[in-house]
Amino acid sequence: MELKNYLEQHESIQEEINVIKKLTFVQNAGECAKDIALHVSTLAGKIKVHLSMEDKYLYPVLLERGNEQVKKLATAYQSEMGGLAEAFVQYKDQYNTAPKILKNIQNLKVDTQDIFGKIEKRIQKEEKELYKFI
Repeated sequence: MELKNYLEQHESIQEEINVIKKLTFVQNAGECAKDIALHVSTLAGKIKVHLSMEDKYLYPVLLERGNEQVKKLATAYQSEMGGLAEAFVQYKDQYNTAPKILKNIQNLKVDTQDIFGKIEKRIQKEEKELYKFI
């Protein structure tokens, strides 16, 4: 299994997060609504591909070839990711078009900080704890 692909995907996801944060935390984020929506949609695609690869390749290998500790860890990571993925889908559905962003502009900064904080924490956790078993 090639760990390089997962790390490159994490880097690409982080780059999109950084762009969205930069656009969101400007003086008037409403003026950047179209750009924010574009990057939210791009990020959603990148996350979808990454999660699909994990579900199709990473977790099955860890569950099949790992010792009991690794299997337990992989199962826990898979379970945790379900909730985070669902939370991101809600964020994406709320902010993937300029009109939706303008409608929810008062919550944009808080929601962005919340979901991206969780995603960034998850990426760090995967790289430090889970990927060492690959």
